Amino acid sequence: MKIVIANSIGVDSRGYYIIHSPSRWSEGIKNKDSWFAYYPWELAYCSSLLKKYTDHEVKLVDGCLERLSYKAYLEKIKRESPDWLIMESATRMIDENLRLANELKKESGARIVFVGHHASAFPEYLLKNRVDFVCVGEYEYTALELIQGKDPEFIPGLYPNKRRPLLDINSLPWPEDEDVSRLNYGMPGEPSSEYLEIQMYASRGCRRSCDFCVAGNVYYAQPNWRQRQIDDIISELKYLRNKYPKMEGVFFDEEEHNASKDFILKLTDTIVNAGLNDLHYEAMCDVRSLDKETMKAMHKAGYYKVRIGIETTSLEVLCNNRKPLDINRIGKTLEEAKEIGLKTYGTFMIGMPGSSRDADLNTVKYIEKMILVGLLDNVQISICTPQPGTPFYEQVNNKGYLISRDFMDYDGGRRAVVSYPGYSNNSIESVMAFAFRSREHASFLRKLRERKILSWAVRTYRKYGFLAATLKLLKRLRLELLHFLPRKTQKKNPQGTSLSI
Repeated sequence: MKIVIANSIGVDSRGYYIIHSPSRWSEGIKNKDSWFAYYPWELAYCSSLLKKYTDHEVKLVDGCLERLSYKAYLEKIKRESPDWLIMESATRMIDENLRLANELKKESGARIVFVGHHASAFPEYLLKNRVDFVCVGEYEYTALELIQGKDPEFIPGLYPNKRRPLLDINSLPWPEDEDVSRLNYGMPGEPSSEYLEIQMYASRGCRRSCDFCVAGNVYYAQPNWRQRQIDDIISELKYLRNKYPKMEGVFFDEEEHNASKDFILKLTDTIVNAGLNDLHYEAMCDVRSLDKETMKAMHKAGYYKVRIGIETTSLEVLCNNRKPLDINRIGKTLEEAKEIGLKTYGTFMIGMPGSSRDADLNTVKYIEKMILVGLLDNVQISICTPQPGTPFYEQVNNKGYLISRDFMDYDGGRRAVVSYPGYSNNSIESVMAFAFRSREHASFLRKLRERKILSWAVRTYRKYGFLAATLKLLKRLRLELLHFLPRKTQKKNPQGTSLSI
């Protein structure tokens, strides 16, 4: 029997290249040179698990990595002649992925299993649209038991059965590295990663459940955090390094790498003792768990960057979304990181529940300031998008704030699908555009002050090649010119007042 495990289509019907971040969100971009791919970690664990515990032929394919359109991806999967298709799709691409699966089923009779974010949020919808089985939440062992032939009525996590208890992540084999090369996801790699890095996972879960978060609310449905055995992490690091001599570092892209101080201190000490501290590491962290001792240990072990979610400078908005942060404490932590020698990366969102135009503009001012004073090296800005299954989605859906039911619009990089009283979708999008210009301008000024334009150009050339680097430079100069041109948005809020930025 042949099982194909498939990531999302890579190019949508509108010509957007899809960047699919598993357990988080997806976005589409028009500029091919700005595209990159995240490693589909849960599909990859699922693939390795099926290969280990079944005698079936298992193949992982990734339409995002290969940037395949609907037609090209369908043909690729058909050539594999699968008896089963296990497919992951975020909300952004659910309709096109569903169409592909149904066409495959029509032509070959393959049985269809949908997993991932949207499947967990709307399982009944998928079953009504000819999907055979839907896995809810963490799906690796649910998919395994289904393929092993167990009675579906008694498989936890298989809708409509009760959810499967959170799995022991130390029971999983290392994720897939046969059908796809993990190194390929680092070429060109996540834009803020400065080295040729492989995405890796030392833990899973998050102790928080912020209202907008897919991971805590949809995949896990509860606050949790599970660490891997440190010796196994080190063994995987050694394996990857030996297999990929060009590998320069690792991006620990889990939800909360530093949830346990004791874990980080032991991990970093073991990395040093194993002689692996000449690699370059970065990690997604919770700023509330970062302190000097932890960051010093990370820096000694080869960590060069910490990534933290700040989201907004409004404490009221943060508390409204179950993510209370002390902005002053964040500034202090960033100062300590810079003193130690770590680079910093912050994420922010425009249009969060309870926010306003003025509150978001204050956040933009904060972003500019933190870039210019050297406390933030990289900044990610997105539109807060209500992903199905989250409390945020339920809130805006019940209050009538959703303005689009077209799931292709659920793209935090482009569209606002929420319009609040007093803060319209048009206003959110205009603030987002202003935030992007302000970030780019502040970054450009800082590079000029620090005389780092040449080093940036060289690094960009090494990562993307001459043509792409030239296009990025021209785009950067264009953004600078646009920043100084008069800018007025004539988009109106629900009361009809024109907004000017």
